[in-house]
Amino acid sequence: MKIAVASGKGGAGKTSIAASLVLGRPGSLAMDLDVEEPNLGILLGFEGGTTRPVLQPVAFLEPDLCSACGRCAQVCEFGAIAWFGSGLPVVNESLCHGCGACPLVCPTGAMRERDREVGTIRSGTAAGGPFIEGRLRVGSVSTVRVIDETIRAGTEFKAHDWIMDGPPGVSCPAATVLRAADAALMVAEPTPFGLSDLASVLEVASDLKKPTAIVVNKAGLGERPLDDLCRRFSVKVLESFPFTRSAAEAGALGRCPYGTDADWAARTGRLWRAIERTFS
Repeated sequence: MKIAVASGKGGAGKTSIAASLVLGRPGSLAMDLDVEEPNLGILLGFEGGTTRPVLQPVAFLEPDLCSACGRCAQVCEFGAIAWFGSGLPVVNESLCHGCGACPLVCPTGAMRERDREVGTIRSGTAAGGPFIEGRLRVGSVSTVRVIDETIRAGTEFKAHDWIMDGPPGVSCPAATVLRAADAALMVAEPTPFGLSDLASVLEVASDLKKPTAIVVNKAGLGERPLDDLCRRFSVKVLESFPFTRSAAEAGALGRCPYGTDADWAARTGRLWRAIERTFS
């Protein structure tokens, strides 16, 4: 089963829950798809491994062939090509998504493509099980490309269970991870902001028709009930993790609370059993 661990906002504890699920089910694939700020490997003690580049075709101009017609700039949906009505167009490679439209419409063959590194994939072993991580190159906008390639590389491990630590929010990267999963586990804080962001990500999962459930983290920090949201989206809370000093200290030290807090580990075990009942 491929389980996407998601949240409507950063800081809800998504990665702590994802790491705990990995530690609670030895042999499951730990996959960090929060490629703009991957840190699942920190909590799982990942070091070394192998690294491969993620390449993406980007546009470039052969100026001697260009007729300055401007069609490439007109067709570009991402604003990666600037043209001011005359002269040669200018390509901003950092904005290019490699869609291939500009070479297609260029009448002289002046607009072409070449590979550019937009990120990396690290893989190996962490906490005794398989681990893989996507990492976006600084300055690149090709987040979805890195996520897709990391998911594709994850199939090499042949693992039965995947724990996919996705990016927070409801943008294209988050939706890409949800789309690739069999089920979604939403991590939320019981605070006004937490519930507002939870509603947004539940709506995305509902639109994608993904089986979904909720995990409450930092329970006791706020007392906002989730009953209305659960009824609205036909989901249920599978487990709650209390706000404790020990969990906060573990996170500050780059450790997973699963290994330092017996109650947290017990709750993770109950969460796995609830996942199996709910999504099997």
